[in-house]
Amino acid sequence: MDRLNSISYVYHYKNIDSTIHYAREAYRLSDNYNDGRAEALNNIAFASIARMNYLDAYKQLDSIEVITSNQVELLIAHIQQMRLCQRESHNKEFYDYLEKATKCLKRINESRDMLSNRQLSRMVYAESELAIVTSTYYYYVGLEKESQDALMAIDANGEIQKDSAQLMNYLYQIGAGGIITEGTQAEINQAEWYYLMRCYFLAVQSGSVYWEANSLQSMSEHLLDKSSREKIIVDNLSDINYINVDNMPDSLLAGYFAQRSLNLFLSLGDVYQTAGSYRTLASCFWGVGDFPSALICLEDALGKDKRIEQAPDLVASIREQMSLVNSAMDDKPASDDNRNIYLDLQDMTRQDRHLEARAEQLDRSSRQLNIMIVAVLVTIVIAVAMMFFFDYLRRKKQKKNSLDSLLHPLEQWQSDNLIANNALDERYEEINEAYALNVIHIANNKKRNLENRAKIFLVNSIMPLIDRMINEVNRLKGYNEPAEV
Repeated sequence: MDRLNSISYVYHYKNIDSTIHYAREAYRLSDNYNDGRAEALNNIAFASIARMNYLDAYKQLDSIEVITSNQVELLIAHIQQMRLCQRESHNKEFYDYLEKATKCLKRINESRDMLSNRQLSRMVYAESELAIVTSTYYYYVGLEKESQDALMAIDANGEIQKDSAQLMNYLYQIGAGGIITEGTQAEINQAEWYYLMRCYFLAVQSGSVYWEANSLQSMSEHLLDKSSREKIIVDNLSDINYINVDNMPDSLLAGYFAQRSLNLFLSLGDVYQTAGSYRTLASCFWGVGDFPSALICLEDALGKDKRIEQAPDLVASIREQMSLVNSAMDDKPASDDNRNIYLDLQDMTRQDRHLEARAEQLDRSSRQLNIMIVAVLVTIVIAVAMMFFFDYLRRKKQKKNSLDSLLHPLEQWQSDNLIANNALDERYEEINEAYALNVIHIANNKKRNLENRAKIFLVNSIMPLIDRMINEVNRLKGYNEPAEV
């Protein structure tokens, strides 16, 4: 399936029918392979854009967001949606898809080292295509500096060398004009011609009909001005002779290249580019004074395929040119009609661009306000944090220099004294208890002493009596009375 998608991609700028055929085959075989199905839809959408089936292209690209989360394929889908918006002058939607593409690219870059080789190859296409589509859009809305910056972001000697189709795209975008600004006009023309020739040779070698036709068309536009044509032909005679296989005179080279470009685009089936080639060929007829042929080309540009009306900018430029041709042919009513249509289209696109520019300005103001709000919130957070920090420092400083520090020794003394007093109270209670016990002992001893003294006194009181009694007994024992007694 990947092989079918690869073949479809190779045919992008060679054969639109083959692109569709292989992409549809890949889609048919991708029942359980969503990434392959998404890639197939991207290839089919590319062909739909080339044939200006824009509604189909939108449906195909929108469905990719439903069936896969593959950021690479989503990125490519958004880039193709950007190209659709550029073609249809839907400027607001262009910026919406540009933002989506930028977000996809950011997600991819966050894990780029995890991409497979196939995805890396697709990224070569995606990144270069994003730069080219963005540059093209900026160019057509008049933002030349932004257009240059977008295209110059591509490294011409880098990864794009691996994708010949994108390399030709890059070379053509520079050669087509508006990118090189340094030097004289002749130097700029020569530098652009160099890029166009490189693109042309690569296209012929690779069989890329689309880029061969685009190169010829841009070469034709470079040869429209007589003074520029003479200088370019002199400086690039060998290149001119190589391309001028039918040996057309110098005055007809521009028309010759434009006709070849038109034939190639008709064979390819690219509706948008075919209309552009008709317009370029009309400019060539205008340059040689063949106004009827110029008018026929412009009418063919508008009438061959009505799908061209989906590109208002292209239609407006064709109508403007038709007005000039009608005026040159003295057909004032037709000239006025075409000019009015041109002005209406310009007013529509200008109004559209004005509103979109206003919307973009409001979006930018909104972003600025959001940034300011975030900045204010951050400032408030920092201010609150600083307040807490300074309050902490103040408290810390006050703690060092306050009365608390002076009273701390006294508080310590009070604490120690309280402990000492408690100890003394306990000692005092112990002493009181011992004292009370001693008092009791003393009282008991006194009582016992009194009792003992009383006993002694009693003994001492009766001792004389006892002594007298003993003495009397002894006296009686010693006295001998007569028997008669």
